[in-house]
Amino acid sequence: MTVKNELSKTYERIKKDYKIDLYDKVLELRKFEIENFWKRTLFFWGTIALVYAGYFKADLKEYQLIIPLIGLLFNIIFSLSTRGSKYWQEHWETIAVLYENELGFDLFKNNTQNLVNKNSKSKLTKPYRFSVSKLTMLLGDLSVLLWTILWIKEIINLFETNKLKFDFCSENSSINWFTVGVISIHLVLVGYFIIFLKNGDVYHKFEKEETENETTEK
Repeated sequence: MTVKNELSKTYERIKKDYKIDLYDKVLELRKFEIENFWKRTLFFWGTIALVYAGYFKADLKEYQLIIPLIGLLFNIIFSLSTRGSKYWQEHWETIAVLYENELGFDLFKNNTQNLVNKNSKSKLTKPYRFSVSKLTMLLGDLSVLLWTILWIKEIINLFETNKLKFDFCSENSSINWFTVGVISIHLVLVGYFIIFLKNGDVYHKFEKEETENETTEK
């Protein structure tokens, strides 16, 4: 019995050490995702800033419409990228909490808000539990809205200056190649963007969702 108890204790100790190693690995992966989140954000915002600078400084007149379109598509990709990165960060945090429940740790579950508020003496500098990454998502979405407004503005401007014409069916009208070019560029860029999002395996469904879909089909 003594040998059996010793073996049992040894097994439990090895099992706990193994879980601690896995827990440390999960924390490393979470840290890796957070670092990548800000690296990607820096890359995207740097590129978006260049596109903004190109739009407001360029004097392309009728071709000015293309810049907001490119900025809009690029910014949508940025917004989707931040959400994907945020998912993996929370994925590893959730797994870390599961290991904490088994190991008796209390890193992510520990609520220190009351202690932090007590230590904060100034109301002006009082900290709040805002999600910095989600605020970054909000900023990206606002930029998408701004690009949309600029894109619509350029379309309206082209109609007002009579650059865009759709009277191809009139007997006395000739083909407006500028209009054809604008439509073609939009079809190519937007079409490829939609096709890639739909068929490029960009979004991965959960196994639960796939199982439910298969059950529904049967």
